[in-house]
Amino acid sequence: MCTAVISTHVGLSQSLTTIQLEKLTIDEKRNWFNLDFKEDRVYGTSANKLYREIIKDSNPPRKIVVAIIDSGVEIEHEDLKHGIWTNVDEIADNGIDDDNNGYVDDVHGWNFLVDTSGTDIQYENLEATRILRISKINNPKDDSYPKWLSEEMLTSASKIYNEANSEMKQMSQLGDVYTQMDSTIQANLGKDDYTFEEALEMESKDEKTKKVLSVVRTLKIFGVTRADLKEMYETSNKYRKYYLNYDFKPREGFDFKKIGYGNNHYEGPDATHGTHVAGLITANRFNTFGAQGIASDAAEIMALRAVPDGDERDQDVANAIRYAVDNGANIINMSFGKGLSPMKGLVNEAISYATENNVLVVHAAGNDNENNDQVQNFPNNGFADDPKNMSYLTIGASTSEKNKKLIANFSNYGKAEVDLFSPGHEVYSTIPDNEYKSLSGTSMAAPVASGVAALIWAYHPSLTALQVKEILISSATDLGRKKVKKPGSKDKVRFREIAANASIVNAYAGFMMARDTVE
Repeated sequence: MCTAVISTHVGLSQSLTTIQLEKLTIDEKRNWFNLDFKEDRVYGTSANKLYREIIKDSNPPRKIVVAIIDSGVEIEHEDLKHGIWTNVDEIADNGIDDDNNGYVDDVHGWNFLVDTSGTDIQYENLEATRILRISKINNPKDDSYPKWLSEEMLTSASKIYNEANSEMKQMSQLGDVYTQMDSTIQANLGKDDYTFEEALEMESKDEKTKKVLSVVRTLKIFGVTRADLKEMYETSNKYRKYYLNYDFKPREGFDFKKIGYGNNHYEGPDATHGTHVAGLITANRFNTFGAQGIASDAAEIMALRAVPDGDERDQDVANAIRYAVDNGANIINMSFGKGLSPMKGLVNEAISYATENNVLVVHAAGNDNENNDQVQNFPNNGFADDPKNMSYLTIGASTSEKNKKLIANFSNYGKAEVDLFSPGHEVYSTIPDNEYKSLSGTSMAAPVASGVAALIWAYHPSLTALQVKEILISSATDLGRKKVKKPGSKDKVRFREIAANASIVNAYAGFMMARDTVE
């Protein structure tokens, strides 16, 4: 499932109100992930400093192709269209597989999310729902019962399903509050685009309206907005209709082994998440509007749609990784994850294939404020005999704060499983329809790290994927001694107690280390 944070999971979104940011311009606040600690007092990536002092007007020897395996990308976005990868061996829209790679008209990437009729899909079950449904349909004594469906996996699926069901019920209750409150306020104000502030200006002797306004005052005190309530209402409906619904089977009977399944609908029904991810890497930082991508003119985006609203299928992920490797990607960004992976062997083999072919894979750590050393977040590289020799990085999220709130409260962590941290709280980037928005999540932290990797690699093309990985780790800003709040807890610990590399990616330091490495 996409791992951008929503308020129902991690508490309400927080604005950038730290003292160090108050002195910055609006553009600097929005793009704080580009800033430098010494100059701006913010633990950003120091990308601005790198451009200003070292890169200046120089062009990289080559562009790095970054495959975005995600919900889709709006390739015509005003701030992205300059940096979209093009398959030069494919003639657009001629209905022919010109380069014989198995995919027809794959000019800018591919969409793996289709049903048996070839129609794009948007929603999927949770993996736990799919697993439990299979267990209900099949008899363990029959040959049709999957070998991977162990008692341990069933237990884990039941736990995840029940927790999600409980969460759905809580959101549904708040959704009921929203619908009752909303209808009352709309009737009194005569419009549907009101704010809580406008509602509280209402005067009424009606007891029902008075109760509604009392609820609004309480919600406002706790920082809950109308948009938050609406999101909870809509999300609870998605849980009921799609995520947890045993009768919802969007890909029943689908043949995942069919070569070239899918189409070239790079955007799909909702490309908000993937477009935001893409912008953090390559949004044009040299124009006078929009966002400022880390790698801007140094990277090209290959759009691979394989992440639905729900849990992604292992087969789609594996196929997308292999497509990226086979078609020239240098970096693969994967801003998604889940707690169960029944076909993980396929994904593991694809990740190994990426390493064998000198491709760096960057994965989001997840937004459950959990220790990934204890709770699995798939995919990962834990299957490898020596993970250090895998060109694979798992990224946690940091904030603009320089105090104990440095690590995002939603971020997963782990001394073994999480390699680095990167800005992932309230970061500004592109969304569909030529719009922009700040989002939070390890989904955002991963592409920031991918952007730093692409920028360094583009100017030092002789580096290998493993060298780029090592440079990112070794050059990151070491904050191991710093006391931080342990995600999901009030406990304060040394950063190094929850992360082996208690560091934040640093483009400037990485660039200088790369220069020394190749000289």
